[in-house]
Amino acid sequence: QGAKRRGPTYTLPVAGGQIDPTEGKGEAKAQGMLFFTAKSKSVPLRDLKVKATRQPLIAKVGGSQLKLATSKQTSSRRAGFGTKLTSTKLKLTQKLITRLNKKLRPKLPFKPNQPLGTLTANAQPALVTITEEGSATLDLDPAFLQKLDQHFVSLNPIAPAQRFGAQASFPLAPGGAISPDGSKGTLRTAGALEFLQLGAGQVFWSELWLDLGANSDTAEVDVEPTPAFPGKVGRVGVLDYVPTGVSADPKARRISAAGSLSLSAQAAATFNEAFAQGQGAVFAAGEAVGTLGFGAVGE
Repeated sequence: QGAKRRGPTYTLPVAGGQIDPTEGKGEAKAQGMLFFTAKSKSVPLRDLKVKATRQPLIAKVGGSQLKLATSKQTSSRRAGFGTKLTSTKLKLTQKLITRLNKKLRPKLPFKPNQPLGTLTANAQPALVTITEEGSATLDLDPAFLQKLDQHFVSLNPIAPAQRFGAQASFPLAPGGAISPDGSKGTLRTAGALEFLQLGAGQVFWSELWLDLGANSDTAEVDVEPTPAFPGKVGRVGVLDYVPTGVSADPKARRISAAGSLSLSAQAAATFNEAFAQGQGAVFAAGEAVGTLGFGAVGE
């Protein structure tokens, strides 16, 4: 079931678990099974787990969890985005030895402190926790900026977001986690954008979060003034995202990506309500807003 043998080495894929790569603590779940066999009898080891402890190998034997081995030394080090755990001079536990001797009745019984070997686990994360290093930049589409100007709508950054001409930048916020290939997870940014038409509507997009799995840039939306407009709407998708490229540098633990952004249907409807009353559908779903690029550093 996924386990393989090559000479004296047995390899099982990592299928789950949770490990803190900065501290080397946690556990990795293996896919597959191992068997001790003798003639027609066998002792299967199911649900194998590797833990960063002095008793690093655990499995379900029969109907209960059993510690399989002890280690003289268990250590961890960074391996790209993930962690490599190593346990040396493994010895079978007395409980496993008793189980094996009773069930298999080998001609040469397993003895106390029976040497087993060396255990190595290389665990790479499905999602990388993102630090507050780096930033996301939004290069605004000239046609979108021109339309805002034609309808007397100013686009203003709210700190810590910044705007320099046709480019807005946002620092990365804590709490984000994305996959190394940029296909899933959420990249969180801080700051906000204000769209303001004097004497009419005012739209805030706060805490823009890029949902890579849904290809959507969401924000906490507030449409003012009330009661003319709905006020705080909550977190909704304001921009649709189409990825155009992603690269990962495991050694530097850096993930970079870029993509195009367009108005979502809900954002277009909000803009028409706030800024184009009586003028029809001035803003349209799918209208280009700009391109987004980010460079994120994982823990």
